[in-house]
Amino acid sequence: MSLPPDHQVDLLVVGAGAAGMACALTASVAGLDVLLIEKTEYYGGTTALSGGVIWVPGNALMAGNGGDCADDALRYLTHNIGNRVDPARLRAFVTQAPKMLEFLRDNGFLAVAAFAGFPDYRPEDPGAAASGRSVEPKVFAGRRLGQALAQLRARSNLTPGGIVGTMTELRHLAAVRSNPVELLKAWRVFPRNLWSRLTGAAHLASGAGLIAWLRYGLLERNVPLWLNTSLDHLVAEDGIIAGAQIIREGSVERVRARRGVVITAGGFEHNQQMRDRFLDETGSSNYSSGAPGNTGDGILAGTAAGAAVDLMEDAWWAPSFVPPGEKPQIVIFERGKPGNIIVNGLGERFANEADPYNDLVRQIQEQQRSGKPTIPAFMVFDSTYRDKYPLAGMLPGVTAKRHLDSGFIIKADSIENLAHRLEINADTLANTLGRFNRMAIAGNDEDFHRGESAFDRFAGDPQVAPNPCLAPIKRPPFYAMRLYPGDLGTKGGLLTNENAQVTRNDGTVIQGLYAAGNSSASVMGNFYPGAGGTIGPAMTFGYIAALHAAGRTNEAG
Repeated sequence: MSLPPDHQVDLLVVGAGAAGMACALTASVAGLDVLLIEKTEYYGGTTALSGGVIWVPGNALMAGNGGDCADDALRYLTHNIGNRVDPARLRAFVTQAPKMLEFLRDNGFLAVAAFAGFPDYRPEDPGAAASGRSVEPKVFAGRRLGQALAQLRARSNLTPGGIVGTMTELRHLAAVRSNPVELLKAWRVFPRNLWSRLTGAAHLASGAGLIAWLRYGLLERNVPLWLNTSLDHLVAEDGIIAGAQIIREGSVERVRARRGVVITAGGFEHNQQMRDRFLDETGSSNYSSGAPGNTGDGILAGTAAGAAVDLMEDAWWAPSFVPPGEKPQIVIFERGKPGNIIVNGLGERFANEADPYNDLVRQIQEQQRSGKPTIPAFMVFDSTYRDKYPLAGMLPGVTAKRHLDSGFIIKADSIENLAHRLEINADTLANTLGRFNRMAIAGNDEDFHRGESAFDRFAGDPQVAPNPCLAPIKRPPFYAMRLYPGDLGTKGGLLTNENAQVTRNDGTVIQGLYAAGNSSASVMGNFYPGAGGTIGPAMTFGYIAALHAAGRTNEAG
């Protein structure tokens, strides 16, 4: 640095989401002096707004069910990714992900459980797992964070009835109207929520719970986290990244980082200029569920330092409802429940509604590009569906008047009137429903094969036969909701190697610069392997970066 630094540390980590926190914890245990900075006033990033599931092939929890091996996971990934990603990076992920998880568990930084029964997103593919690779954080008592709890990025509580529970527990609760026995599998949520209200325990689950676990670990190890502190630019000495200029609470400061800088600052989903440059016209920052501070700062700083980028044209897509004046709501398991269809603006089905969310959005985009109006698409269902299943944060059978008044939910006493309100052809919609209903009764979706995959059936209703994902739509009143091509964040970013080191266009390494999470080009290429396919690699490469910076490459090799 040309001027004396204001601060000196071993490792500077930019961005306090799951990747940055996992990196900082690993570096601290490895003996490094770490500084973690966060641009916004809240820590947690997009992870705090998510379901908090982590995709970790070969994790120790799978041992009781026959286990899992790196070769199987690698076969599954390679089958779907092809040569889009350096094989060394894929191998690093599948071998290091379980080590990352055990490191966090062994040090008390995280407690997890299997996301019960959840298959990979393409469970019939070679090397796929029927369950076990997706794990979720156990519930965390937020009051243990003390004053730091107020700085945790919080999502609007979209769980039915505002209940705090794990994804597994909430899935069981969602099935109670169809099968009351499911209540026995999730009864703990009720005393827990009562205790939380009575004592102020402030229990946290899902993504907020995951981040709370990691933040507590940082507090226990006295790792500093500076909020309202942004990366201005990286500083190099003799071609090596030696630190950064930051803006802390409005003041310019310089940090020397003896072992390097790790960029974990998220993607560029909320930078419309970058979206316009790299993504196609079917997306919008208005549909994104990524953290508001994700505007590509880390990616831009890296490219200014000579870094290569990749996968900038892609994102982690997720179909989303967008309530007027509110944040988007991603639509995951609701689509797989029997008794709904999704149609384009012509009133036609165009996909298996239960498809993995990334795949469904791509089909929405393809329809739009082909000239068929599909943005928005429309999710259509009847009173039976509304009475049995939670939807958009609403309990079964309880449809908020404000949603009807605002047009977020469209309700009509007949299919003809519903089509009129949606401004689509009534005959086409009636014909679509007629054909769908006949197939639903027979239990065979001849058009899009809904319910044939184990992934579809996981989201379905096992009390419905002969196909748990299909039921006729025939009981008035009828409903529709607009569905947009949302995302969980962008997928492109700084190109890295198997050590999480950032590389140039010619393949050479930029010494002292690392990246992980959505600031880096995804190790998954254009594929989405399973629940937690964003968070698992993010945390793993944060872990790898820290070990490499600490000179402990034997642990990440």
